[in-house]
Amino acid sequence: MICYQNQYVTIEVNTELQALVQTWRGFAKGEQYREAWNKSLDIAQEHQLAHWLIDQTSLKGVDCQDWEWVNENWKPRFERQIFESSTAFVLANNIFDEIAGKIVSRKTNGTAQKSATGYFADKRRAEEWLMSLVQTVA
Repeated sequence: MICYQNQYVTIEVNTELQALVQTWRGFAKGEQYREAWNKSLDIAQEHQLAHWLIDQTSLKGVDCQDWEWVNENWKPRFERQIFESSTAFVLANNIFDEIAGKIVSRKTNGTAQKSATGYFADKRRAEEWLMSLVQTVA
């Protein structure tokens, strides 16, 4: 079910995976980029989702100031509100975005009470990994 969409991202709730799914595209920046992260947190809380699938395969890049905003502003709020999380990243082919995505997720994993992060080359494998986590809890 699509919950939010703008020129950079589509945000969905996948009930089977019990996950929030972000599908990024283009060169993301500015207010729309930041609003997407804020909406994601709101949607995750509303639907009580601790699993995240972040598909970056069509992401061309992110503005440096916006990466900083995610780390300094959004991540601390995420860590206060989502105590246990699992995030599957489907990485872009752009090596710089891949590295940045890994750095951002490491910062989250360092402070969250319980978290797991996986990096995948395709969405199917990311979904399989998240499903294995859902089945473990069930």
